[in-house]
Amino acid sequence: MQSTESTFYQDLHLHYGKLHELIADEQVFSKVPHSWNIVVTDVENSTKAVSEGKQQVVNLAATGSIVACLNISREGGIEIPFFFGGDGATIIVPDEILEECLFALQLHQERCSISFDFYLRVGHRKVGAMIEQGASLQILKYKRNDLHIMPVILGNALQMAEAEIKSANQKIPAKDLPYNLNLEGMECKWDKIKPPKNENEILTLIIQSTIVEEQSSVYSNVLERIDDIYGDDSIRHPVTAKRLKMVHKLSRLKNEVKMKFSHLTNKKLAASWWRSVMGSWFTKYTSTGRDYLNDLIQLTETLLIDGAINTVISGKKKQREELLEYLNSLEAQGSIVYGFYSSNSSILSCFVTAIDDYHIHFLDGDNGGYTQASKVLKPKLRRQ
Repeated sequence: MQSTESTFYQDLHLHYGKLHELIADEQVFSKVPHSWNIVVTDVENSTKAVSEGKQQVVNLAATGSIVACLNISREGGIEIPFFFGGDGATIIVPDEILEECLFALQLHQERCSISFDFYLRVGHRKVGAMIEQGASLQILKYKRNDLHIMPVILGNALQMAEAEIKSANQKIPAKDLPYNLNLEGMECKWDKIKPPKNENEILTLIIQSTIVEEQSSVYSNVLERIDDIYGDDSIRHPVTAKRLKMVHKLSRLKNEVKMKFSHLTNKKLAASWWRSVMGSWFTKYTSTGRDYLNDLIQLTETLLIDGAINTVISGKKKQREELLEYLNSLEAQGSIVYGFYSSNSSILSCFVTAIDDYHIHFLDGDNGGYTQASKVLKPKLRRQ
C-alpha cells in the first residue's frame, strides 16, 4: 500500500489560469516532502559531444533517464515530476521507488558508455538534506492547456543538488536487483523541425533569478514580457503539424534502438523503421493520426520551470532582440543571469506508451540549444 507521502505529487491541487499570475503568488505553492529525493542525470562534456554531431544521442540519454523512471513510477501507480534539460534530466521521486530508479539509471549509464562512448553522471540528494543546507523547494501543479499538466518549481534545491552531484561525481552502489532498465515507449523518429514560418528562428533560453527569494516576482514579470513580445503558447510554439516529418534513415533509427535495447539486432532495427514508415502514413492519412499530431503539439514541453525558466520559442529576430534588450536590463540590475541560443530548427524526442494513452514530448533547439544556452549562462553564474 502506498504511503501518503508517496502520493504527494498526484494529490496536489491542480491550478489553472495565466502562469505569470500564478507564479507571482507563492501561497499556491506546496513544500516538497523532506523524504523525497532529487535524482539528477547529466552527460559529461555534452558541449563537446554536441559539437561532434551527437546531439541526438545526448538528447536520447536525457530522455531515456526520464523514461526509465517513468516506466517504474507508472507501474507503481506513483506520479512524479520531471524536467528535461537537453543533456540531462532531473526527476523528483519518493523513497518507495528511489532504489529501483537509481538501479535503472545505473544500467542506462552503462549502456551510454558502452554503446555511445560518453559518460552519463547519475546522482541523488535527499530533499531534506538540501533544505538543511539552506536550499528551498516549492512546487505547483499547473494545467497548461487541455492536455498538458506540468510541475512548476520555485527555489534553488534542484540547482544545488545538480551542482553537488557534478562536483562529487557520485557513484551509485551496485544493487542486487533484477534487471529493470525499461525504455519502452521512447521514440525519437521526428526529423529536425523547421519553425512555423520560414522567416522565424528558434530561440532557446535559460533564465535564472540571482536572488532565490525574488524568483516569484522576477519570473512572473519575465513570463509576462515573453507573452507580450511573442504571444501566448499557441502563437510562439515551435512545432506545427505541417512541419512534422518522420525520419526513415537507418543511421538515425539505429541510435534509438541502441539506446533502448542492450543488443542491436536487424529485427529490432527493421521494426523501428517499419514503425516510422507506418507512423508517417498514419499521421498523414487518418483522422486519428491527425488528432495525435494536434495532441503532440499540446503535450510538447516548450517551457520548464525548475527554479529557473527554460524555454524554446519560435519567433522573428526582431522579437528576440526586443526580449534580449529587456533581459539585459534585468541582468544589469543584478536581478537575473541568462543564456540563450538561436537556431533554424528544433529537435523532438518522445515518450509514447500508446497513441490513445500517455505521451509526452521533449523539445530542444537544434545544435544542442539548451547545452549552448547553458554554456553562455555558466560563466555568469560563476561571477556571482
